Amino acid sequence: MKPKNTELPAARRRERRKNAIKSAGLAVLLRIAAAGVLLWARAGLNPSGLPAKLMLIVTLFNIGSVLPIAISLKARLKEIEGGEEDAAAQY
Repeated sequence: MKPKNTELPAARRRERRKNAIKSAGLAVLLRIAAAGVLLWARAGLNPSGLPAKLMLIVTLFNIGSVLPIAISLKARLKEIEGGEEDAAAQY
């Protein structure tokens, strides 16, 4: 009879945690980069024109989406620590 490896679930949790943080970090980086590109493109437009205003609104939505990403990451890390995936995998 093989002894159980107690490190396996902890290693899986660490890997899942690392992947969740990487994904959220990449999402935030892409949002900020897109906002930077939009602001750069907006600089050449007439500030009072409709396209410039629309670009500003899209930029604000882009930057505003960083907070929900952080909230989702916090919830995901809580799920990982709670072992919900490991429990669901047993069924």
